[in-house]
Amino acid sequence: DGAAQLDLLPTVHRGDRVGVVVAKGQMRKQVEASVAENIKPGDPVPKVTDVSIGGFPFLTQVLFGKFTDIGVGIDGIPTPGPKISSVKAHLKGLHVPLGDALTDNVGQVPVDDVRATVGITYADLNAFLAKQAVKVQVAPVDGGKKVELSGTVDGPFGLGSTKVSGITTFEVTNNELTLVPSALSVVGGLNFTIPVSFQIPVPIPVSGLPFHLRIVKASTNATGLSLTATAKDVVLPAS
Repeated sequence: DGAAQLDLLPTVHRGDRVGVVVAKGQMRKQVEASVAENIKPGDPVPKVTDVSIGGFPFLTQVLFGKFTDIGVGIDGIPTPGPKISSVKAHLKGLHVPLGDALTDNVGQVPVDDVRATVGITYADLNAFLAKQAVKVQVAPVDGGKKVELSGTVDGPFGLGSTKVSGITTFEVTNNELTLVPSALSVVGGLNFTIPVSFQIPVPIPVSGLPFHLRIVKASTNATGLSLTATAKDVVLPAS
């Protein structure tokens, strides 16, 4: 009996690998359908760049109809704010009945939790900021541990434009991201008041995220903003 069980192991492993390939294709369809729900007419269609299946053993997940961790990458999500460079999400607890999985006839898929990282580069953020009423630009310092802000204001007595600099933080409240200037000063030692408009927080729209994700935290690194977004009790539409 032991020898027979050993003989079956290669077949089980092959079935596991084949099953992963099939499931990846199924999950890609579900994710693409979910992303398409948020697309407005005329908007470019985001691209699902990667699908991975975590958890072991895979066939046990199929048998019980619940996948532990599906990782997906999505690029090209349209937004009214700065371009989103990428979304990397982990879908935890996907409920797919065994019969649906075996027949490749998957309907709506309930998902317990989704956690994602949303990336925005400094270049794309600056392109957005350049179009705002108060034109500022940002740049990372010390590998993005701090972000400097700079811009120009009209100097007093007709002296022309004067450069203003400072630091900025990025805050998230109720799913809204804002750039908050602080420690502003006039470059060159001129003594005049920095306009109030330059000191007001700048809203940065981030919408259209898949899976009904809501941003909850913003951090910075050497390349740009890294936003943490979460969602609970999501239902992926039938593919």
